[in-house]
Amino acid sequence: MNITQKPTLMDIEASQKPSVDKSSPTKAKKVVRVIEFDYLRGLAIALIVLGHSVTNTNDGFPVWLENIVRGGTGVFVFISGFFFHHIFAQRFDYRRFMSKKVMNVLVPFLAVSAFAIVVNFFGFILVDQTSVPEAFALCWEVLQKGFVLFPHWYIPFIMATFLCSGLHFRYLKLPLFAQLSILAAFTIIAVVIHRPADNVNVLQSLVYFTPFYLLGMLYSQYLDWMKQYYSYFLVAAVITMIATVWLQSGVLFHAGGFHKTAFEWGGIDLQFIQKMGLCILLVGFCSHWVWSALGKHLIMLASISFAIFFLHPLLGMIWGNTKYFLLNAGYIEPNNTVLYSLISSVFLFVFQFYGSVWLIGKLKHLFGSKSRLLIGA
Repeated sequence: MNITQKPTLMDIEASQKPSVDKSSPTKAKKVVRVIEFDYLRGLAIALIVLGHSVTNTNDGFPVWLENIVRGGTGVFVFISGFFFHHIFAQRFDYRRFMSKKVMNVLVPFLAVSAFAIVVNFFGFILVDQTSVPEAFALCWEVLQKGFVLFPHWYIPFIMATFLCSGLHFRYLKLPLFAQLSILAAFTIIAVVIHRPADNVNVLQSLVYFTPFYLLGMLYSQYLDWMKQYYSYFLVAAVITMIATVWLQSGVLFHAGGFHKTAFEWGGIDLQFIQKMGLCILLVGFCSHWVWSALGKHLIMLASISFAIFFLHPLLGMIWGNTKYFLLNAGYIEPNNTVLYSLISSVFLFVFQFYGSVWLIGKLKHLFGSKSRLLIGA
């Protein structure tokens, strides 16, 4: 690898022209499998569930560690952008692309949500001791958000992203300078508007996460060049992550993601910047440091990643309601020590993550050919 000469925009465009056929958008190009992104998809879903397993946030769990494991959604969006260029843009057909996303993403979301709202209804009655009319009212409030299980805000957002795929395809045809200018503009907007409060505003999420999607597309479009000069990006990513985690944890004392309404000032979103660096860092990990057994495991997880995403909140509900009952009944006492927070978070992660893997195996056997429609795998 030659790292003695700094790359320029002309070097990038000369070394690899955009691999999208401008004259015939539907003309297929042979797709070469990029194994590190298969690994990365398995790693990303683990990171997302890990972020949903933090116990005693702001009260026992180390803030610096929480700021690393939270916000893994950006990595997932980066991967989606990569595969949009690497697979779909080579034979792009908008109608076919959207029909696949509806069947593989939206329909399982609706199926799992229908089950979850029933669980919520009985949870309100049995756990929260509400009346039946109150339970119906609470369920209606839940449905008005657009999602039932709290991580599922991602599905309305990502469907909105997929609806913009025609624009993304046009983006791939632009000169590199225009591509980078658009990426920079969206990045500046994202670090100022932050993620929406309670993740409810789909349009704000779309704007916020678009830079991750564009970065993924560019990584695929200029893949050979990115591999050639990866060492530069790795150094920048490591420095970026260390600096932003230190600033967010040690200076601002802010735990987790930055959420607010779009047009109020809340400072610079450091976690956005950190997760941009994490995308680059994890690509390097998956390219150079994944051994055979781990690679096979990550590929298995990648193949059921959406089903894990859909189902793990149900197991989180079981965990949370059980803990709530035990605390109220006096069987356990609140414990906010660092050791307890770390150990309980690990157990919650294993319960949610590998409980989902086990459940997916059972449901796939039960539902057969319909399992992809119902649970996403």
